[in-house]
Amino acid sequence: MIIPFIVKELKELLKDGGFLLLALGGPLFYSFFYPFPYMHDVARQIPVAVVDEDNSYLSRQLVRMMRAEEEIKPVSYSALSEAKKALDRREVFAIVSLDKDFERNMLKSVPQQVHIYTDASYPVYYKQTTTALQRAIKTVSAGAEIKKLQALGAGPAAVILRSPVQLNVVNLYSPTGAYRNYLVPAIFVAVAHQIMLIVIGLRAGTLYERKRRYSARLTPFSVWLGKTLSFLCLMAGYFVYLFVLMFRLYGFSGGERLVSWFLFYMLFSVATVGLGITLSRWFKERETPILFIVVTSIPLVFMSGIIWPVWKMPLLVQGLRLCVPMTYGITGAVRLFVMNGTWADIVPYVCGCAVLAVVFSYTAYRTVKKRYPVQL
Repeated sequence: MIIPFIVKELKELLKDGGFLLLALGGPLFYSFFYPFPYMHDVARQIPVAVVDEDNSYLSRQLVRMMRAEEEIKPVSYSALSEAKKALDRREVFAIVSLDKDFERNMLKSVPQQVHIYTDASYPVYYKQTTTALQRAIKTVSAGAEIKKLQALGAGPAAVILRSPVQLNVVNLYSPTGAYRNYLVPAIFVAVAHQIMLIVIGLRAGTLYERKRRYSARLTPFSVWLGKTLSFLCLMAGYFVYLFVLMFRLYGFSGGERLVSWFLFYMLFSVATVGLGITLSRWFKERETPILFIVVTSIPLVFMSGIIWPVWKMPLLVQGLRLCVPMTYGITGAVRLFVMNGTWADIVPYVCGCAVLAVVFSYTAYRTVKKRYPVQL
């Protein structure tokens, strides 16, 4: 009885236009729309205005250093007022102003300032332009200081005297330092989670409105098991599309532990489907689950800890996030699939997801039993 029920349930879902739009169109839309801006990892060739009032050898050398930075693209302006107008029109996103006595003060060891005005309304642009400009300025400053030390007789040791401590930066957890490899796979988990909750609620609201009843040959347990397996088939399809096809298409790093991630993903899916069926008890209209999930989607993503650190959240929020399968699914995806971790690295998340899977499966069964024989 279970297999025919699953087949019938899937056929009924495919006949629903709203289901097709959300369940199939949603992942298709998000999988292309969300990762596309991060295809190149970091912003490059950001226009930056340069006002060089000194026009000396050192000032021109600094401009050449700026041109060597891939993140920025210097554009020369004759006056600061013109550069400010360009900044207001968003033709450039930063201004570098070099005073008249730039080279003279450098040679006389007089402290010299380089004025940088940045458009901080675009955090990505702000970070890239500021970092690139600081790197170029520090390089020119260090070069001038090394030449002075050599002129005083320091010789080859001038480089060591100028920088006695070497900095070696190693990026952990997100080696590229970009959003693409770290954040987008986590968002894929959130997409699967949220769309599944909407789909289950949409189906429940539709059937409740029509007052359709199950066959007397089906017990509440059979209905619960059949519906759970039907939605798990859909979640498995999301896995293949998002984490096999799209993962390879966008060339994300990691992804070697595909089998391990699939096993954990299905555990996460059981908890998600159980939560969806449990919530569907209160969905008596077709539109209700859409409104509910849309309102809660952004808070749930922030509560997952992937965007905002958990320890900065209020204690109440820290407790609530432990009751959401997406919390464990996102962290498990990043550690196990993106970072190629082992099961030992995600034991707490496996345990948490398993607990939610058991709890929500039970509450889902109770929900089916409560509404039975009216279809859910």
